[in-house]
Amino acid sequence: MAHLNAAPADTNTGVFRCASCRDHYESEDAGPGLCPICNPAEQARDQMLRVMIAEQNDAFRRALGFAALWRGQHLKGRTVATPGFLAIPERTQAALMNAVITFTDWTEDNDPYEDHSFGRVEAHGTAIFWKIDLYDTAYHFGAETPSDPEQTRRVLTLYLPSEH
Repeated sequence: MAHLNAAPADTNTGVFRCASCRDHYESEDAGPGLCPICNPAEQARDQMLRVMIAEQNDAFRRALGFAALWRGQHLKGRTVATPGFLAIPERTQAALMNAVITFTDWTEDNDPYEDHSFGRVEAHGTAIFWKIDLYDTAYHFGAETPSDPEQTRRVLTLYLPSEH
């Protein structure tokens, strides 16, 4: 509750300094007790959004992007493979894609943002990485609202570690 004593760092711009974590933050609703670092409501909201994005990424990955559904909503996007992945024998490609679909080995090391957007799998002695990136509907910029399936397009990329 120490952050309730936050004082404005600059009252004209809505920038505040949290008395608890000492971080500066800016907000249209800026005021004492609204620090996004310390505020439990903000932390709970961020956690909920991470869980939603992770669920969506999992649904997209499990379908390799084809007709992916999350809570009845279509997840739009595409799956792409690099030249290195495409050079792998088809039998190994199939086994690697199956490993991507069934991947569940989440750790702090491979999922630091808790969004299930990256992984490493192996099959037949070959390792690949897979990565999900979130874009706007035109695939030009990062998604502004990554938890909204209507405003987000996913790209699942399959690639060799040497192409990283």
